[in-house]
Amino acid sequence: MQMLINIPERNMKRYNGIFTLSLSRLLFVLASIAALLIWYNIFSNILGPTKPKLYLNSDDTFHIAIFSDLHYGEDEHSFGIEQDTKSTALMRRGLTVEQPDFVILNGDLITGENTFTFNATRYVDKIVEPLVEHGYRWASTYGNHDSKYNLSREALFNQETKYRNSYTQHGPSDTDGVTNYVLPIYAPELTSKIPTRPKSLRGTNYLRPAALLWFFDSRGGSQFQHHPANVDNIENHVSNRTVSWFRSKSTELKRQYGTLPSLAFVHIPMKAFLDLQTQTSPAVHGPHYPGLNDDVPLAQQGYSDTGTESVPFMQALLDTPGLHSIYSAHDHGDSWCGRWPNTTLQGYGGTGRPFLCFCKHSGFGGYGKWNRGVRQVKLSFEEGDRVVVDTWVRMVTGKMITAVRLNDTYGEDVYPVNDGGYYEQES
Repeated sequence: MQMLINIPERNMKRYNGIFTLSLSRLLFVLASIAALLIWYNIFSNILGPTKPKLYLNSDDTFHIAIFSDLHYGEDEHSFGIEQDTKSTALMRRGLTVEQPDFVILNGDLITGENTFTFNATRYVDKIVEPLVEHGYRWASTYGNHDSKYNLSREALFNQETKYRNSYTQHGPSDTDGVTNYVLPIYAPELTSKIPTRPKSLRGTNYLRPAALLWFFDSRGGSQFQHHPANVDNIENHVSNRTVSWFRSKSTELKRQYGTLPSLAFVHIPMKAFLDLQTQTSPAVHGPHYPGLNDDVPLAQQGYSDTGTESVPFMQALLDTPGLHSIYSAHDHGDSWCGRWPNTTLQGYGGTGRPFLCFCKHSGFGGYGKWNRGVRQVKLSFEEGDRVVVDTWVRMVTGKMITAVRLNDTYGEDVYPVNDGGYYEQES
């Protein structure tokens, strides 16, 4: 026997109205959640995920190991496998010996033109394996070989930032390239030598940064999936839009904290490096500027012969109070440091000019038969906020070479000459 329930027509309309309203509200809530998730993913990529702050050690030091030009992924069916194995072994040994506080991968992580679309970014997993194993934190700049037909910077960034210890950030939308960002380093406690932020501006348990690490994307390479394949068509210098962001961010930080000491990292060197190499030759490579000087002339930012594309970036660097030194890679046969040359831009003489340092070719991929190594940079502080920078290269054999202090007398001080030599010939 079937029982029927009669509902008056006016009540049925009311029930239908309630159901329609409830469904509409549910759909609105779901749409709002979806929108929030989309915006969260966008802004977390732009601003970078929330990470624990970087702190100086209790003795107010901070030690950075810089692996540059690793060039993983070359000819993965033959010699490339052995190269990558050697590069990983170098990383493990260097980390074991030095035990740095932070690691920087300064461009050309991968030789993108030799990779395939389906596995190009998987080389990131191999590169960071030694870092992940021992809990090291790191940050990257990208180089010209990190943008190729089968590899994009965006894909590289997305793969790298899956790791919680990656501090690499995506630059704002009004910059060009990907790796344009700044990381603050904080003093460990209020009793440290490093001055704290003024009490009137300081929040609870908040410290003024002790130093800043700037990262810039010098771009270069070729567009992803663009024909003809692997023909360089991306400008290879820090763009004027990025320079505008840098100036604005630097001004903002100075207004908030006062002048802070800082270091900068960019893969392709600017014109100032070439000018210094030209002006000091043959002194570069000698006892005043120890290190390799085999890439002569070095390859600078910009496709023109003049290198003027990098002038706005150089001017912005020189206009940044507290900038101590700039670290580049790209030229595998150079590993020296020097003071910014007087004549690159007018009006910047004296000892206030920043230092220019090449890293050391670390990966066994890439051109050159020089013995591989890793540049080390150690920040320390004298009374007050004066930063002191010591730097050296740790060779693949474990030997330390070209240990110098980048101070007011650098370029006059005399150091042992040892550039690390070539394969089978390290002295």
